Amino acid sequence: MAAMARTPGSNRGTGSAGMLTRVAVASAACLLALSSCSGDDPEDSTPTDDEVALHLELAYGADDLDGDARIEVETEVGDVLSRYVSGAFLGDYPRQDFIGSFEDFTPRAARSATTHIEVLTGTGFDDASSVRASSLSARLSLFAPPEGVVAATAAVDFRFEVTQDGTTSTATLQGRLMLVRERGAWSVFGYDVALDDGGTVEGAVS
Repeated sequence: MAAMARTPGSNRGTGSAGMLTRVAVASAACLLALSSCSGDDPEDSTPTDDEVALHLELAYGADDLDGDARIEVETEVGDVLSRYVSGAFLGDYPRQDFIGSFEDFTPRAARSATTHIEVLTGTGFDDASSVRASSLSARLSLFAPPEGVVAATAAVDFRFEVTQDGTTSTATLQGRLMLVRERGAWSVFGYDVALDDGGTVEGAVS
């Protein structure tokens, strides 16, 4: 079964076993142009659990920053992404506590995220015996006017090994998380992501 959920509106299609669900929400349109990226080399990684680190790559906008500014944005945005993926998908299973993963979302985005919690977190794996990260990567496109970096788009590719009923499958979260820096702190204000539980999906999802 393949499904897509968008806000506003939704579309639904069918396929074979497994589920691919997509949600898209943004409270502003200022970051749409940031989806184009350059080919800069990977920069830094931020630990998210005992085995896998979040690999960050700075792309569009990075050339406008000096070394200290690059390190600062990597550290701050990396921390937000790390806290999100840890709270949303990792930890001890079986579990029920997924709402806390939205602590770094803006209030409006957090309210919206609770309506898409099945896509943005591991709620669907709540009775799994184990969910472990196998690969976590994010490519950052920055909006950096002369006064400094004020916004970013993180193109994420998060992969997990889910053990449930004695069987291990791969789940992926892919898409974009949109962040804004206000009063010295970074928050997620929008998202356009798809969660694939590892089953085969026929057809395209746009």
